[in-house]
Formats: sequence, structure tokens, C-alpha cells
Amino acid sequence: PKSTAASFPSVILLRNRDYPFVKLLRAIHMPDHEIIEAFPSSQLPHVGTYRRVLPVSLVRMYENALDWEHLPYVHETSFAGIECLDAGPWGWRAKTTSPAGDENVIELRLDRACRRWITRTLSGRNQGSEIWTHAFPIGEERVDIVVDFFVPGVAPEHREKVGKVYANLYSTLYDEDVAMMVERQTQLDRRLERSSPADREVDLGVRSSLSLPLEVEVGGRAYLVNESDAGLVVYPALCPHQLGPLGDAAIVDGAVTCPWHGYAFDVRTGDCLTGQTCRFSEVPEIDEQDGRVRLRARH
Repeated sequence: PKSTAASFPSVILLRNRDYPFVKLLRAIHMPDHEIIEAFPSSQLPHVGTYRRVLPVSLVRMYENALDWEHLPYVHETSFAGIECLDAGPWGWRAKTTSPAGDENVIELRLDRACRRWITRTLSGRNQGSEIWTHAFPIGEERVDIVVDFFVPGVAPEHREKVGKVYANLYSTLYDEDVAMMVERQTQLDRRLERSSPADREVDLGVRSSLSLPLEVEVGGRAYLVNESDAGLVVYPALCPHQLGPLGDAAIVDGAVTCPWHGYAFDVRTGDCLTGQTCRFSEVPEIDEQDGRVRLRARH
């Protein structure tokens, strides 16, 4: 295959006429083999393939594929808004809005048995296009993805150019997704690895010398101490939804917003202000005496 990278396995763009899918399947260890019928109504021009090895597990990949909510926040240069029309373990269907105002209806269907998901544009720009993503685990936290682009109405002489546009888009999308998936896995691992006795009271020092926001661990959990209109507040350093980092989220009108999914939380009450059922867990007490600030676990 003709590659855009110096060597595999970083990133490979396969041109339509060079597409070695049979060789790829033979190269992957598969204990059982199965012949599966063709996907209905999928006779479309194949314009290219994007291949890449990602430093994440297959579980994180499935989680990411089903996560329609993150699109306008993690991929803000590609999506300005999204409205979910239907969702479940099978996948999701949603109306998306681009930064330019274009509206599309997109459907993603997850097929765990075949380790793939198929994304279709049901209406809007590039209606009828299909993107097939296969994910092959090659390590505990390494997945080889193969993404095929099928776009209707593309003449043979233009397929290579269109394929590169799609491949470059997916390169950007996965750059952004990998940062989120790796951070989530890191936070999950940290929760499992905590074994040392946790401090239940922490002296932060003199109030005037604190550099805010300040992250501190109390009772085995990470919190942020920050300044609000009502004075010092303390709230979790991670979003209760999927552990998104809140350290860079500014307090606006008494609330912080998760950069991954846009969930907003009142920093004093912990209530979710955007309608979701999750909320901040109980936080330590703030004790200010003699100009010093201390945090104390409540239980």
C-alpha cells in the first residue's frame, strides 16, 4: 500500500486501487472464521482507507463510538451542535450542525461481533455516504483501526482527492478523541491504584498566598479550590459523568462546564444545571482561621 507515513503503524492512507483488505484480514490472528452477508444497500464507490494504531483499549473505542454527546465539545471545529433523535446499545441517530450552519442527519450502528461500526449520512451534505470503521485489538491498550470511506457520485478520477479529504478529517478527529480517551483511562487507573492512606485534613497555607485554582487530594479524591463571587469554593476536579478534567474550566455565573460533554455544575450546591441526572459528590469542608485555609473530609 502507498503510505502517507514514514512507516506502519502510525498512519496509513490506502488508495482505492491498492486496497489490500483480504491480505489485512489474513494477517490478523482470528481463532474462528465466519462468512457474513453483505451489508444491505451498500454498493457505493470506495474512495480511500485511513489506518492508524491508537494507544487505547477496545472498550474505550466502543465507548467513544457510542458517545454522540462529545462531538460539539471535543470536535468543535467540525460540529457546532447535535440533537439526538434515537440512541441505545445499538448506536445512535442524530441531527448535527456544522460551524457553517449545514445540517445533517447521521446514524452510527455498532456491530461488536464484527468489531466495527458503520456511520451513515441519512440526509444533508454527502447524503448516502458510509464510513466503515473496524477496530482490531493488538495489545492491552493498542487498537489498530481501519476506516473505509464510501461516497456516492464520485467519479473515479476524483476518488483519491476525496479520500484524502476524508482521511485528513479523521486524522484530526482521532487526534482529539485520543486525548480524551487516554485521559479517561488514566483517571480510571488512578482510582484503582490508590492504596496509601488518604489525608482527611489538608492545610493549604495562608489564604493570600494561594494560587487558584488549586488542586488538592482529600480523602483519596481530587478537588479544586477556587474563587467565586461568594468566596472560596471547593468542588471535584473531575466531572462525575465520565471523569472529564475541570481544572481549566472557569467559574461562570457560579458554575463550571465540563469540556468533554458540556455538562454544567453549580460549584456550591453540586447540582447539574444542564438537565443530566449526575451531580457533584460531597466535598470537604473549608475551614478558614487566622488567615489559613484547611480542607477537612466530612466523614
